[in-house]
Amino acid sequence: MFVLRSNRDAAQMAIAMIEHGVDPLDQLEAASRSLSDLEKRFAEQPGPETRALPLAPLEGDALLMSLSDIVASVRGAMVAVPDPQLSRKLDELLYSINRLRSAEGDVTHRLVRRELSGIVNDVETSIALIRQDLVRMRDASLQERRAIDQAVLSGGVTGIVIGLFLIFYLSRSISRPIRSAASALRQVGGASTAGREPPAADMMLDLESAIRFVETVIENKERSSRLQRSSSAAHLLATVERQQKRLRVALDALRKPLCLVDEAGRLTDANREFEKLFPDLRVGTLVSTWTGHELLANALLKGGEDEVLEPGDGSLFRVRCHTNPIDNGMIAVFDDLTPGETTQRELERLSMQDSLTGLPNRDNFYSFLDHALKSGTEPVSVFVIDVVAFKNVNTTLGLGAGDELLRQVGERLTQLAGPDCHVARVAGDEFGLVAPSIEQRGGPERFGRNIVHDFARRPITVAGRPLTVRLAVGVVPDLQPDGSLDARIVMRDCEIALETAKKSTSDPFCVYAPEIRIEHQRRQDMERDLREGLVRGEFELHFQPFIDVKRKCVSGFEALVRWNSPTRGHVSPGVFIPIMEETGLIVPLGLFVLRDACRQAARWPGGLTLSINLSPRQFDVGDIVADVRQTLSETKLDPKRLQLEVTESLFLSDGDKVLDILTALRKLGVTISMDDFGTGYSSLGYLSRFPFDKIKIDQSFVRDLSRRENMAIVRAVLGLGASMKLAVIAEGVETVDQMVALEGEGCLEMQGYLFSPPRAAGELAKVLVEVREGFQNGRFEPAPAPVALRA
Repeated sequence: MFVLRSNRDAAQMAIAMIEHGVDPLDQLEAASRSLSDLEKRFAEQPGPETRALPLAPLEGDALLMSLSDIVASVRGAMVAVPDPQLSRKLDELLYSINRLRSAEGDVTHRLVRRELSGIVNDVETSIALIRQDLVRMRDASLQERRAIDQAVLSGGVTGIVIGLFLIFYLSRSISRPIRSAASALRQVGGASTAGREPPAADMMLDLESAIRFVETVIENKERSSRLQRSSSAAHLLATVERQQKRLRVALDALRKPLCLVDEAGRLTDANREFEKLFPDLRVGTLVSTWTGHELLANALLKGGEDEVLEPGDGSLFRVRCHTNPIDNGMIAVFDDLTPGETTQRELERLSMQDSLTGLPNRDNFYSFLDHALKSGTEPVSVFVIDVVAFKNVNTTLGLGAGDELLRQVGERLTQLAGPDCHVARVAGDEFGLVAPSIEQRGGPERFGRNIVHDFARRPITVAGRPLTVRLAVGVVPDLQPDGSLDARIVMRDCEIALETAKKSTSDPFCVYAPEIRIEHQRRQDMERDLREGLVRGEFELHFQPFIDVKRKCVSGFEALVRWNSPTRGHVSPGVFIPIMEETGLIVPLGLFVLRDACRQAARWPGGLTLSINLSPRQFDVGDIVADVRQTLSETKLDPKRLQLEVTESLFLSDGDKVLDILTALRKLGVTISMDDFGTGYSSLGYLSRFPFDKIKIDQSFVRDLSRRENMAIVRAVLGLGASMKLAVIAEGVETVDQMVALEGEGCLEMQGYLFSPPRAAGELAKVLVEVREGFQNGRFEPAPAPVALRA
């Protein structure tokens, strides 16, 4: 019974190997070959651009037909497979294939490749499971054979007793199922029935031969499967290499620079044009480490869509960044700017740059300052720097030297300020500077003073001459950005501080403070009142006499302007004259003085002269020669009675022009006098270039004639006047001793409070009488020496 049962089990196992092993295996291997061919077809599609496109109609039809054949093979395998696990696996495989068949919408090459890759993996898994079942059934057949061998051996021992009948019966009953099992095994192995060799006489040898045949078939199929997988991998690798070569050729064929950056900010690829443009940048480096290419790095890291770069060779590129879905990075393409765009950018750059120094101009500076005040993250200090007496350089060395001086000042300021500061030229000889966080350099005041001291210590060579440049600096320090500050208001405060610094003779540096602004506001209010006073006629003339000590009488008068404000009262000329000089109001005021004084002098006795002071502004603005000519004509004043006084400061702006004007005035017949002679450095030089008619000894020498130096100067001036045939007058005479000393040195004309202060026009007749009587009654005589009394 055991042998019969074992024979039956062996036969059933052979049938199961045919039905549930070999047949499904063949069908799945056929499906695997179809899938591999299909995958190869779609793997050969070119480039990422084509993969993203939908399938063409013919490609879709071919895909559906191939998938239908594969579905039929999988379903055949499912019917023959009783194993629940394997059946469930094949069911999932069938669902994956049907999902690809029934995909709606645009089916792209990328989708087909992805789905086919998953289906192929599932088929390979199913084939591996069936092979495992075949091996298990083969092992079970071998065990059954060993059991039969043992049963036969046992039966042989005991069968001798039973006899030949049982042997014949057993041989008949055993040989049929054994031969049936051997035949089934051969069918499992795929052996053809036609031309097959007859079975061996020994049924056990026949069964063993069949089992070996099945083992050989299984080994051959495994070897074939390994070869197929190896061939598929090699094919895919070759396909990838071809695609990479095609991509490299395509990238290098582009005439535009291009590079790829991954999600981590690393340069993953670049074409030949990019390598030519940036030869020092290597594939594999982090963009954030690109020193010297910060603008390019920033554009790539933030993904700019329209960044313009200057690589340094004079070319301009617009960088456009596009998202790269493969590695979540980006693709950057560099476009040459068109000539029109290049021109526009150059115009924009020039519009924000000072053409002389190359520094940012005023508009650029205001824009930068406004951004720093409203959007900055750290406090800033704002400086306005003025080149003191810059006009002197233009006058003495020429305009070209002045331009060169400004260029060198701009370069020096940029060097001293450092790379974190913004330096600009904001006016003719003014520079602006925005300095963030300078506490580590001693704070705003020390920072500014260091700049002033550096220029004072190190001269600048211009036109072959070393020039010591004096700077005046106004600063508004430590401004905290809060969005409420305005660049123009800050610059206004800077200018206020600068004006204060320029007026200081000892310290040309001023830190803005609210009280400075208050003082500035007061000056502005006074300027407004002065303008209104000119319109309302609030100014009047007073006259101070010139005294001829030889003839002991008044020789003439000097016209001096006074301001009687309805709100301020009598304002000293020392207060309002400097303001009118600075603002230019001195020009209309000077014209008023000229006309009114000449009008009044025309009614004086014929022997009296009129002296009028001219401001340097009157030589710069308008036509002073025409004004004098017209005034003389209108008032009928004899030109010989008019003296025009000028100071040495007049010659500092344009000496040649001034001398031409003075020559024209002298031709009108008027007298030209140099006021405050001896206080400047070029008095003798101008005396030699222009023949003045009179020189005035400044009151600073007259006040202290007891000093040997002052007396020496007075004697020198008097001697110079005598040798050059110039009249000399001494001003500021306040004591009889001064008068006597000057008269003793040969000075015959004087002016001062000893004789009379400035008086209103209505009192001039009285002044004439007072001076004459003063000489008559001895008021201008020295007091007699006291007489010693005898005991």
